[in-house]
Amino acid sequence: MIDVYNTFIEERIMEYKYKAFISYRHLEPDMQAAERLQKLLEAYKPPKSLGKTKENWRIFRDVSELQSSSDLSEDIRNAVETSEFLIVICSPKYTESKWCMQELTRFRELHGNTNENIITLLVSGLPQESFPEELTYTEMTTVDENGKEVKVKVEVEPLAANITADSLKESMKKLNTEYLRIAAPLLGCDFNDLFQREKRREAARRRRIFGAVSGILSLITVISAVSAVTINRKNVMIQEQNDQITEQNTRIIEQNQQIEKKNNDLLVENAGHLAVESENLFSSSSLIPAIKKAVEALPSEGEEKPVLPEAEYALSRELGMFRHQQLVPRISLKHDSSVEQLSFMGGGKTIVSQDAAGVYFWDAETGSLIRKITGADSEFASQTSGSANKLTAILDVSPDKTGTYFENTSSPGSISYENSSVFNKVYTCYAHSVDDEEPGTGGDVFLSNSDSTLWRLDGATGDVKWTAPLPADAGNCLDIIESEKYIIRLYRDKKVMPGGTEIPGDNTFMELIDRETGASADTANITDIIDSSFTLAMDITILDVRDNRLYIYNSEKEEVQSFEIRDHAPAPADSASLPVPPTGTIRNVYMNFPGGDPLIITGDILAFNTSATLVRYDSELKKQKWSLTLPVNYQNNGGVFFMPAADTGYAHDVITVKTDRTVSFIDCETGEELRTLTLDCSIADISYSRTGLVMFTGDDGEEYTVSLGHFTTGDPSDNAAFRVQTIDTAVSLCSYSRGKYVTAGDYSNTAYIQYTEDNQMFTGIDTGEYMYSPGVPAVSADGSIAAVTSDFYPEGKYDSSTVVVPHLFLYRTADGQLSEVKELEGYSIKGAAFAGDTLVVNAVGRDENGIISSEDKTFCINTSDGSVREAEGAPSATKSKLKLLSAGEGVFFLTAADRSLAYISADGRCRMWGEAEEGSLSPEKEISGGKYAVSGDRAAVLAKAQDGSLSMEVYSFGSGQTTLLDCDLSSDEGLEVRHIFWQNSDTVGVFFSDRTVSLFDTATGKRTASVSLVGTGQEPVSVAPVTDTTFAALCRDSCIYELNAEGLTGRSCRLDLSSSDDNSIRSYDSTNAARLEVMPSAGESHIYVVWDRDQAWLLDTERFTVRYRIDGFSAAPADAGIVFISDDMRSKAGFFPVYTTGQLLTAAKEYLTGVGE
Repeated sequence: MIDVYNTFIEERIMEYKYKAFISYRHLEPDMQAAERLQKLLEAYKPPKSLGKTKENWRIFRDVSELQSSSDLSEDIRNAVETSEFLIVICSPKYTESKWCMQELTRFRELHGNTNENIITLLVSGLPQESFPEELTYTEMTTVDENGKEVKVKVEVEPLAANITADSLKESMKKLNTEYLRIAAPLLGCDFNDLFQREKRREAARRRRIFGAVSGILSLITVISAVSAVTINRKNVMIQEQNDQITEQNTRIIEQNQQIEKKNNDLLVENAGHLAVESENLFSSSSLIPAIKKAVEALPSEGEEKPVLPEAEYALSRELGMFRHQQLVPRISLKHDSSVEQLSFMGGGKTIVSQDAAGVYFWDAETGSLIRKITGADSEFASQTSGSANKLTAILDVSPDKTGTYFENTSSPGSISYENSSVFNKVYTCYAHSVDDEEPGTGGDVFLSNSDSTLWRLDGATGDVKWTAPLPADAGNCLDIIESEKYIIRLYRDKKVMPGGTEIPGDNTFMELIDRETGASADTANITDIIDSSFTLAMDITILDVRDNRLYIYNSEKEEVQSFEIRDHAPAPADSASLPVPPTGTIRNVYMNFPGGDPLIITGDILAFNTSATLVRYDSELKKQKWSLTLPVNYQNNGGVFFMPAADTGYAHDVITVKTDRTVSFIDCETGEELRTLTLDCSIADISYSRTGLVMFTGDDGEEYTVSLGHFTTGDPSDNAAFRVQTIDTAVSLCSYSRGKYVTAGDYSNTAYIQYTEDNQMFTGIDTGEYMYSPGVPAVSADGSIAAVTSDFYPEGKYDSSTVVVPHLFLYRTADGQLSEVKELEGYSIKGAAFAGDTLVVNAVGRDENGIISSEDKTFCINTSDGSVREAEGAPSATKSKLKLLSAGEGVFFLTAADRSLAYISADGRCRMWGEAEEGSLSPEKEISGGKYAVSGDRAAVLAKAQDGSLSMEVYSFGSGQTTLLDCDLSSDEGLEVRHIFWQNSDTVGVFFSDRTVSLFDTATGKRTASVSLVGTGQEPVSVAPVTDTTFAALCRDSCIYELNAEGLTGRSCRLDLSSSDDNSIRSYDSTNAARLEVMPSAGESHIYVVWDRDQAWLLDTERFTVRYRIDGFSAAPADAGIVFISDDMRSKAGFFPVYTTGQLLTAAKEYLTGVGE
C-alpha cells in the first residue's frame, strides 16, 4: 500500500500545475489576506546565497483562476489535486464552510491522510477556535502494552504564520514579513535561514548603495578640492536650483493637499447625496430602501469615508433608535412577482398571498413558506389550458372583528388629542389590547383553476378540504360568484357533434356548491332568464342566492328581480324597479341583507359625478322602506356592515357603508344618514365590531378606530377618532391580526410582517405598580443620578373621587437602583435641577384630601443618602410650572411673578436679586418680562427701575458686584429685548426686536459687536449660543442660521419635528424666544438644541447640522453619553445612549439581516 502511495505521489510531482492552493473563506480579512499572499509568493525571488532556484510559481486562488466554469466544484477539485502545497487561511469562520473543509479533506487524502505539505496562515481569532481539528493532530505508529503496532493520534501545533492584529491594515503589514514562513517550505528551506539571508541581502543592498554614495562623495571631494573656484562660481546657480526645487516641492505638497481635499469633498458630497436619497425614500414610506441608502452613506469597517451627521440622522430616524418601541417590518415575504392580494388566514395562523406565479401560504410567526401552489402543480393542473393554467384565490375573510379592544396607554383619566379636519379630534394615546377574546383574522381559501375546478383549502395549513370539479355535462364555465352560503358556478352545457367535437350547448346552469362541504346543493337551469348568447347577457347580473331564492339585476328593465328555485329551475317571484340613469352612466348594482331585509345599492358614475343610492325593502322585495343617496363611489371597494342596536346601545340598528375613501353610518330603521366621513387616504384594510367600532388602516399607514357613539350624540364637538398605529412602509395591501400586520406596497414583490417590539437599547425606569406619568425633570452633570417623578393611581383607575399621590425618586443609572424620597411623598414637583451633587426641587404639598397647597417650597436633597432640607430663605415661586436652571454649583429660578431671581447654592443657602431693602415696600428694581440668562454664579438680567427705565446688567451672586451693559433702551421706545444669552463666560448676547443681536463684554459692559439678522429668510423667533464664538438664530421656517460677530456665516440647517402638522415654531414670533434653549453635550463639538422643553436635536457644531432628533426629550447630562426621554402618551420614561456610528451601523445591519434583506 505504501509503495502504491509513493508511486502516486511521484506521479503527482511530475504533473503539479500549481505550487500551492490557497484555501480560504470569501470573507474579510480572509479574502484580502489570500489575495495579498498570492501576489507576494508569485513575485518572490529567493536570495542567490540560498542556493535555491525558484521557477515561476503559480498559486491557485479560486477568484483569480476560475473565470467561467460551468462546474466550479470540479475545477476546484482538479486544482487541489494538481497543487504541491495547500495553504490554509485560518479564522473562526473557516471550519463553517463545507467547501473549505472539502478542499482540506481532499488534499489530505492525496497525502495519505496526513498533514504533509499543508501550511497555515492565522488571520484572525485564537488558534484553538480557528484551526481545523484535522490540523491539530497527527497519527503515529507505536507499540501497545501487548507488543502490537497501533496508530495513535498525537496533538501537534500546526506550522503557522500569524498575522492577527487589531486592524486589517496592521494585519496586512505583518504579512509583508510573515509570508516568508510560507515561502520557506515551498523552497524547501528553513524559515530562520531564509529570514536571515533576506536580512543579509537587504544589508548588502544597503552597503552597495552606501558604497556607491561614498564613492560619489569621495569623487565630489576630489573635484571640489581641484575645482573650488569653479564651485564657488556655481553656488549661486545651485542655490537657485535648490530654491526652484523647494518651490516645486511646495507646489506639489499644495497640489496633493488640494487633491486630498477634493477627494474628501467628493466623498462628503456623495455621502450627502445618499443621505438625502435616504430621507426622500423614508418620506415616501420606502423604509427598507431608505435604511440601505443611509448605511451606504456611512463608512463601513476599514473604509476611509467621512462620517456625515446627516446620514446618522436619517438612519437613527428610520430605525427608530430614539423610540422605546416601534412598529417596523420584522420578516420579509419574497414573491416571484408583484403581490396581488394578501391576508392573515386560518384565524391569524398563516398569511396567504397571491401573485402571478401562484398562491403562497406563510407561517405568520416565522415567515417560513408552508406551501406554494402554482398552476403547474399536478393537483391543481388544468386539463385544457396546460401551461396557461391560471389560479384564482378567494380569501374568506370576515370583516367582523367583534372582540377587538383598545387601551389608553397614558395615565388613567388622561386625554390627549389632535385637531383633525376629518374627525374633528384624534385621540393619540390608544393601542391594541390583544387578549384571548380577540379573534384572529381569516378563514379558509377557495381556489379555482382555468378548468373552473374548485378547491377549499385549510387557511391554517394549505391542505385541501374538498374538491369540486366542473360537472361532466358542463361545456364551459361562465363565472364563479361568492355568496354567504354558496359558491355559485355558472356554466353552459355542451353538445357533441357527429365527429366527436364538443361545442357549447344551448342551456345555462347555475350550480350551488355548499361552502362548507363542497357538495353540489342544487343545479338550476337558468336559460330562460338570459339570452341565447354564449356568455351571460350584458343586461343580467346575478346578485345573490339566499333562502332558495335567486336575485338578479336586469339592466334592460332597470329591475332587481327575484326567482324561487323550484325543481332545479328559477320561477319568477318579485321585482323592484330602479330609477333609470342618465345616458352615459356607468351603473353597478349590489345587494346585501343587513338585519335580514334586502338592501339594494345602486352605484352610478357619470363623468366626475358619483353616487350610491341605498334602498331598503321588506323581506319579500315588495315594499320600499326607505331610500338614501350618498355622494360616494360605491363601485370602488364598496362594502356594508350591520351593527345591531342591542350591541351598540344606539336607538336603532345601524348600517355602516364603506367605499375606498368614505365611511358612512346609516340608521337602518329610518334611512337617516347619521354621518359620512370623507377620508384623506384610501382604505387598505377595514374591519368592524358589532358594538359600533370601525377599524381601518389607510394607504398612508395611519390606523384609526372610529366609534359610532362619537357621531350620534348630536354634538359635533364629540366627533372623534382614535389613532392606533402608524406604519412607516408603503401600504397598498394590508391585513391585521392579533397585534401583527402584513403589508405590501404598490407593485412590490415583497410583503412584510410587522409588529411592535421594544427597543433593546432603551433603559426604562419602572416606578412600580399603579404608577403613571413618569418624568425625568433633572439629571446630574455626570449622568449618574436622575430625578424621577411619578404619580400613584389607586388600583390603576381614576374618577372624580380619586386622590392621585405624586412621588419623587432618585434613580442611579449605573445599576438601575430607584430610591424614593419619602419626605416629599405627596408633593408635586414643579421644577428640579442639580447644584453639584445636590438636587434642588421646587414643590407644592397637598392636604389629606388631595387639595394642592397655594404655596410652594424649595428643597435641597442630598443624593448620597436621600436626606431633605428646606432651602434657607428661599421664596415662593407661585407658578404652576417652574424652570430651574443649573449653572456652576448653584440653581437659579424666577420668583415674585418673574420679577426677582433666586440663587440656591449647593449648601442650601438662598441669595436674591431684586429684593426690597429693609423698611422698603418694593425693591428698587425688578426683572422685566422674566428675561435673564445665567453663567456660573452670574446672571445677566433686563432690569426695570421704579421710574420704569430699563437697563441691562450682569450681577455676580458670589461677589455682589453689578456691571451695567452699554445698552441705551430709552432712545427708542419701540425697541424691546426679546432674549438674553451667554455667548461665553466673558460675553453676553442680547436679541432685540429690531432683528439685531448685540454682544457685550461682561467685564467692562462695552458693546463689542452688533449683528443684523436680516438675510435669515423668515422672521427670527429666538437666538442661542452654539460655540464660544458663534450663535444661531431660529426662524419661523424651522431653520437655524449660524452667525458670529461679523454676521451670517452662510450655514443653516432645519429642525424637523416629529409632525409637520404639530410644528409650533412657525406659530410663534420673537415674544416666545425663551422657548429655545441650548444644553451642553458629552460629545465633542455637539450641543443639544431644545424647543419647548421636550423636543431636542443634537447639533454637530463643526458641520452645523443635526445629528439626532430626540422626541419627548427630558434631560441630558453634560458629561455622559446618554439622553433621557419621557413619553406621556405611553407612560414611559428612561434613557438611550447617544449612539456611535458603529452602534448605528450594527443595529442597521442586524435589522436588515433579521428582516431578510
